[in-house]
Order: sequence, then C-alpha cells, then structure tokens
Amino acid sequence: MVKAASKNLKDLFYNLRFERKFIYIGQDVDDIIKTVVLGNKFCFREIYHRRRVNSMYFDDNNRTFYTMNVSGDGIREKYRVRWYGDDFALLSNPTVEIKKKFGEAGDKYSYKIKDLSLDLKDYSVDEICNLIYTNIKEPKLSTKFGFIFPTLYNSYDRRYFLSDCGKFRITIDYNMIFYNPNSCQFQASERSLEDVILELKYNTVDDNEGREVSQEFGTRLSKNSKYVRGYEMFNY
Repeated sequence: MVKAASKNLKDLFYNLRFERKFIYIGQDVDDIIKTVVLGNKFCFREIYHRRRVNSMYFDDNNRTFYTMNVSGDGIREKYRVRWYGDDFALLSNPTVEIKKKFGEAGDKYSYKIKDLSLDLKDYSVDEICNLIYTNIKEPKLSTKFGFIFPTLYNSYDRRYFLSDCGKFRITIDYNMIFYNPNSCQFQASERSLEDVILELKYNTVDDNEGREVSQEFGTRLSKNSKYVRGYEMFNY
C-alpha cells in the first residue's frame, strides 16, 4: 500500500475526506470481509498485509477532545500517537497524528518521530509524555504536547482494501483492546471489545458514489469513536 507523504503543519486540513464508520456486532470478521467487502460491486481487493495498530490518545485536564466528540461540535480535534507491532508495549518509531473534523468531513496531519523506541512497561505516564514531547521538533506541535497527556491506550488488528476504481478505501478493525494508562500496571487494566468496525474512506467529491458503496454493507452508518468508547470504559 502506497501512502501519501505527511503534510506540513502549515498545510494542514485542506484535503477533506469522509470517513464513514459501520459497526458489526456478533459477526465473524472473515465472513464480513468475504460478503460485505470482497462481494461489493465496486470490486474491492486487499492491498496490504494485516497489522496490529497501536494508539495512545491524548487530552487535556478538561477532557476537551473527549467533550468535543461527545457533544458533536462542528469543528473538533483528536491527538494521538500511533505505532505498529504485535506487542503493544513496544513503542517504536511512532507517528503523531492530529485528526480534525469539519462537520462530517475531516483531514489528518502526521508527524513521524524518528529513532524513538521504548517499552511502555518500563516508564511512567509522565516519563512517556516527556519523551514524546522532547522528540517533537516541530515547535507548534511541541508546544501543544506540553499541555496534553495520555488518557487512553488502544490496540487492534486492521486489514486494508481498495476499490477497483481507486477512489474508495475500506479498513476493517477487530480484536480491539483498551488499556488505562493511569493504572499502576496498565496491562492489568485490559478490556476488550468484540465489535468489528468497517471504515469507508473517500474524498468529499466522490460522495454520491460513496453512498452507493455503503448501500451494500448491510448495517447502518454509525458514529463511532474508539477514543470515546475506550475512555468511557474506564471513567463511567
């Protein structure tokens, strides 16, 4: 799978796209892929190997990003650090991601932190936060991370698909696990979610066709935020 180069911070949020989410409860992931994805008339094919996605979500003392999402603010943000690997605790060469939504459409800015590797089990949340902060060389981004801290850990398997026309991408997320970073031993706080999440991604100009794609999904469009669902597991 070819990925676009990360945008500069000054160019952030100009290429809006839709990310439509659909949740399947109590269904086998392989069956969903076979019938819903590969059986779709837009002829999707798998374009990348399965990999484990690991995320560390950040927020401030007022839980601003959580509140923005729950309230459905027209303009809202989400800050996270992401890395890949089957062992969640081994953070290696992570990427800082800022996701911003303008109504239903959104964009994402990515900043790669090079040569940062650590075992989360060996560090406190404050130490992890400081290591990430000191390794960000983009001044505006670094300043922002001086006021936010980890509020949720999340890990899941992801598979990737692309339509024959090249306009539409689908990701399938499953085997989701959440951890509370504020636990003395975060791994002991593990909680799982059996849902399968299908996400359909495409540029806003392709919305009419995008709705045709989703008509074959067999489930309704859902407002789903891994951050909100995970955060509420440990705080409500």
